[in-house]
Amino acid sequence: MWEQIKKYIIIGILAAAGYYVLGHHFIYYERSFSLLPKEELTLKYTFYDLGNKRPETILKVDELRWAGIGDIMVEKGIVPESKIRMLEDKAEMASDN
Repeated sequence: MWEQIKKYIIIGILAAAGYYVLGHHFIYYERSFSLLPKEELTLKYTFYDLGNKRPETILKVDELRWAGIGDIMVEKGIVPESKIRMLEDKAEMASDN
């Protein structure tokens, strides 16, 4: 009986961990991670590395832009706050076309 309960507990923990991973973007930059919540449970862009990418390239990804990757880019010093809104608007207009 106790073995069966332990199995259910382990399955529950694994399911909760899987749900957490599916529900967040894990953004890696210079040996640190940042988390962004996703709009839907999916594996798209679950793990994303900001290293060696231009801000314009990063902001072209709709899922990340909508989740707020711009705020992380400002926080990490990749882009100044005065420029991020312009880049986000430019990426949004490009994705509409």
